[in-house]
Amino acid sequence: MDVKPDQKKRKKPKGTFIERARRKQILEIAIEEIESKGFKNTTIQQIANKANISKGVIYYHFSGLEELLSNIWALLIDELFTYRKQRVDEQHSAEGKLNTYVSANFQFFKQNQNKLTALFRMGIDLNTADFKTYPWSIEVNQRCFDYLKSLLTEGQKNGEFRRFSTEIIAPIIQGAIDGLCLQWVSSPELIDLEACIDMLLEIIKQYTAVETTR
Repeated sequence: MDVKPDQKKRKKPKGTFIERARRKQILEIAIEEIESKGFKNTTIQQIANKANISKGVIYYHFSGLEELLSNIWALLIDELFTYRKQRVDEQHSAEGKLNTYVSANFQFFKQNQNKLTALFRMGIDLNTADFKTYPWSIEVNQRCFDYLKSLLTEGQKNGEFRRFSTEIIAPIIQGAIDGLCLQWVSSPELIDLEACIDMLLEIIKQYTAVETTR
C-alpha cells in the first residue's frame, strides 16, 4: 500500500470546476482499479498511470488510498440518494412513493453490482475517522430513516396508511433493504432478489394498509 511522501500538508482544493472534474476522474479510476485488482493490490502509482497524471496530482487532492476510499463511498451514497429521490418524486401517492423507495435501492445496487461487490469485500473499518461517509453510519442511517418517516407520515396524514410508529417502522424497512442488498452482494447465487423484493413490498403493504371494516 502506498505511503504518502513526506511533505507539508497541502490545502484542499477550493472546488473549481477543473478541480472537481479532476477529483471525479481520480475517484472513477480508483474504483475501477479496486474493482479489478482488489483494494490491497491497488496502488496510487497504478491509479496515476491509468489517469495519465503524476502521483503528486493525486496527493494534492487526497492523502492516500484510505481517503480515496472514503470519498468513493461518499460519492456512491450521494448517487444513491439522488437516484432514489428522483424516482420517488415521480410518484403521486404515498404508497407509490414508499414502494418506489424500496425498489430503487435494489435497482441502484443491481446497476452498480460489480463496483459495490469490490467495495464490500474489503470490509468496513468502524474505527476510521471517515466512517461517516460509509454505509450504515449514523449520518447515513439518519438520512434514510428521516426520509422514510416522511413518506410514512405523508401516507398516514392522507389516509393511505394506518396509524403506527414511524420511528419503529422506518429502521425496520431500511434494515430489511440493507440486509437483502448485503446478502445479495455477498452471495448472489443464494438470493432470488426479485422474489425477495416482491415479498418485502407485500409485507410492507399488509402492515401499512388501512384496516377495513366489513
